[in-house]
Parts: sequence; structure tokens; C-alpha cells
Amino acid sequence: MGTKAYELVVGLEVHAQLQSATKLFCADPTAFGANPNTQVSPVSLAHPGTLPRLNRSVIDMAVRFGLSMGCSIQRKNYFARKHYFYPDLPKGYQVSQLQDPICGGGGLHIRSQEGEKWVQLHHIHLEEDA
Repeated sequence: MGTKAYELVVGLEVHAQLQSATKLFCADPTAFGANPNTQVSPVSLAHPGTLPRLNRSVIDMAVRFGLSMGCSIQRKNYFARKHYFYPDLPKGYQVSQLQDPICGGGGLHIRSQEGEKWVQLHHIHLEEDA
């Protein structure tokens, strides 16, 4: 069987930090270069009794990006905890939309030496970072 029988398919997982004044689930600032432990609160540290509050501007940014990529936008959004140990994750879990992403489908037309190509997007989801 020759190489013509196979098609190379490459998947990329791309992370982007949105330029939001506050974190995804609390009012803690996100200033780059700030001193360690100066942009935290009981919510971001998951102290007992604290509840998250979703940052609306981040939702707006994700929806705008999804629309620009031709994605379908989910009307109802869900977040779940991904439990794992990581040194910069004091809560022991990360809140993510991995199972129920805010945007699905879509893609981007690019030009190459071989002509125009369609790069398909699987989904866009939001998740908190440390």
C-alpha cells in the first residue's frame, strides 16, 4: 500500500488568555507581572462557603470570537470541575467547559501555495487558569 492511501490529519490545542480586567469566576485582577499572591481572594482559592461569579465580558469575547469563526453558539452554558493535582492549582480542580463548549464547529479559510484551504475548528471552550 503506497503513501497515497493515507491522509495526514493534524490537530492542535491552542490556548489563549483573554484580555479581561478580572478572572473568569471572581473579581480578582489579572494584571500581568504583579507580585505573587497579590491577585487572589477567598473565591479564587476555593475557601469554604465562597461562590463563583461568572465574568460576563469573557462570555462576550468567546461569543464574538466564535461568531467570527462561523461557529454555532450554545444558548445554555455549563461548567464542570476537572480534578487533578498541579502545583499552581491551589484548589485541586479546574473549572472548565470541556464537555459542553460555548462554541462548536466553524473554521477558517487560509491561503497557501497550494491554494485556499479550510481549517476546521472542533470547538471553543472556556476554562479558568491559575
